[in-house]
Amino acid sequence: MQKFLLLVCVSIGISDTVLVESAATVPESHNVIWGARSSRDVLIKREIVKETFKPLRIVSSDYEFKQKSDRNPYPRTITQIVVTDQYTDGDGGYATLKSGGPGMDFAVIHLKSQRGHGYHFTIDIYGQ
Repeated sequence: MQKFLLLVCVSIGISDTVLVESAATVPESHNVIWGARSSRDVLIKREIVKETFKPLRIVSSDYEFKQKSDRNPYPRTITQIVVTDQYTDGDGGYATLKSGGPGMDFAVIHLKSQRGHGYHFTIDIYGQ
């Protein structure tokens, strides 16, 4: 009976290890969401931002969203920003909110690639 129990414990321990290893190797996109959207929000801007790779270098830039102009004296307030990484294999870039964002009428998003790769993001900005 003790040998049978030992065999069951060993087989469970091996299967747990295999499951942990397979889950850790799954590549993911680097999607980011700032703020929260309600049913009254509208899509203010959708932008596709893409930068090609440079060998052995990190590519980065700032995406600026501004609404104030002579045509639009009353800008909308941003409620949510959704940055979707189009690279689903884990090689995509990273997005960070540098200034502005939800609660404001502008946003500056810093986009950065991994070394030796480019980036390809879809940026959706919602507001009221």
